[in-house]
Amino acid sequence: MKRRIIMLMLIVLSHLALLAQDKERDEVCDFVITMDGDIVKTIYRPEIVILESDTDIKTVPVSYHPGSLSLAKVDRDHLLSLADSIRLFLRFEYNEYTTQGNQKVLNYEIEIGKGWLEQAYMILHIFNTEKKRIRVN
Repeated sequence: MKRRIIMLMLIVLSHLALLAQDKERDEVCDFVITMDGDIVKTIYRPEIVILESDTDIKTVPVSYHPGSLSLAKVDRDHLLSLADSIRLFLRFEYNEYTTQGNQKVLNYEIEIGKGWLEQAYMILHIFNTEKKRIRVN
């Protein structure tokens, strides 16, 4: 009986340790991207670009799922510690399909600020002004 209790305690402690590691590994912020009024479900190659000067460019990988933007805790802490003069961009690819079934790859690079990473949630609305229904005269 003692053996079963000890085994059960070890299993519970190991699961708690794994959960603690997951919390240390990723920082998630509530982040929604809409494209022409529709929630974006998939973006490709998302990353945050750090532009310290014209020649000093670094990237930080992120992952996006509708409603969340995740990056490593170490990377988030690094981004928040950067000087205000350093520019940050969210770069990603978005695939769009025409009515004929052709694929069009759109590349986006949107300037963000450190404040974006500190917010409880963010909603990024993107409108493609090349589309007739979106175009402003």
